[in-house]
Amino acid sequence: MPSPREKFCALLATGRIANLPTVCSNVLVGFWLSSSLVFAHHWEAPGHDARVFALLLLMLPCCMIYVAGCMLGDALDYRFDVQNRAERPLPRGILTVHGVKRAAYMLFGLALIMLAVSNHLIALARGEDFSPTHSIIQVHEILLGLLLSAVVIAYAFHHKKNRIAALVMMGSCRFLLVILAMAFAHKTYLAQTTATSQATASQLRLTPSWIIIPAIAVAAYTVLLSWVASTESRPGVFQARKLLSIALLAVPAGSFIMIFLQPASNTSQPLSYAAALILCYLWMCYGLKALKQSKPLFVSRALAGFCLVDAAYLAPIQPAAAAVCLLLFASALALQRAAPAT
Repeated sequence: MPSPREKFCALLATGRIANLPTVCSNVLVGFWLSSSLVFAHHWEAPGHDARVFALLLLMLPCCMIYVAGCMLGDALDYRFDVQNRAERPLPRGILTVHGVKRAAYMLFGLALIMLAVSNHLIALARGEDFSPTHSIIQVHEILLGLLLSAVVIAYAFHHKKNRIAALVMMGSCRFLLVILAMAFAHKTYLAQTTATSQATASQLRLTPSWIIIPAIAVAAYTVLLSWVASTESRPGVFQARKLLSIALLAVPAGSFIMIFLQPASNTSQPLSYAAALILCYLWMCYGLKALKQSKPLFVSRALAGFCLVDAAYLAPIQPAAAAVCLLLFASALALQRAAPAT
C-alpha cells in the first residue's frame, strides 16, 4: 500500500504543481496590463491592498482549473500510460483513476463558484457593505470561466485523437487565461470609481489595438512548446528544431509592437525592458540547447520560461510586476525539483 508521502508526491506530480507559478504569471500579465489602461496606477497607489487581493483571488481559481485539467488528463490517459508511461502515479497504483477524476471535477466546480462570487468578495475585502450595485453573480467571470473549463476538459478528452486540434486547444487555454485576467481587471478597476473620466474613456477605446498582443504571444508560446511535448513519448530527436527556434524567438519580439501601439501617456521603462528581454532570450537559447539531447528537459525549461515571456511584456510598463514574474520563474524552477513539470 502506498505511504502518505508517496500519495502526496503523486498528487503534486499529477496536478503539475511545478507549473502553477506560470499560471499565476499569465494571470499577472493580463491583469496588470489591462488595469494600466484604466488608471495610470503604481504599486504604491491608493487601494493597492484591495487590488492585490483581487489579483490573488483570481489566481486561485485559475490554478484550480489548471490542476483539475492535468488530473483529468492523466485519469483519461490511464490506458495509454500503462503501456507507455508505466512510471506515472496512476499506472503504479499510487492513486486511483476514479479518485483523481472526482477530485478534478470538484476543483472545476469550486473554481467556477469562486469566479461567480468574486465581486462580492472584493467588496468585502475593501470593507464595503453589500449593496445591489455589487452583484453576487458575476456573469462575465462565470462565462469566461466556463469557456476556459470547457476547453480544458475538451483537451483532456480529445488530445490523443487529433494532434492539430490538441495544439489549438492547448494554446486556447492559456489565451483564455490571459483574457479572463484582462476582463477581470477592467471591471474591478472601473467598479472602484463612480465616474469614468474622458482620459480613461479614451484609453478604453484603444484597448483592441494592442492589449490582445500578450494573450496571442502566450498562446503562440504554448503551441510551440506543446508541439515538442506531443512528441515526448516518441524515440529520437525533435526534427523541426530550426523552425521551432525561429518561431520561439519571435514570441518576445511581439512586445515591440505592443510598445509602439500603446497610448502615449504610458511611459516606457527601457532599462527594465532590455534586462527582461535579454534574460528571456538567454533562457530560450538554454532550453533550445537542451532540445538536442532531451525533449522532456526542453519542455520543462520552456514551461518555466512562461514567466520570462510575461516579464518581457510587463517590464516596459510596470517593472515591479515584471520582477514578480522573475520570482515566479524562480519558484517554478524550485518546484520542478519536487515534482515533474511534464
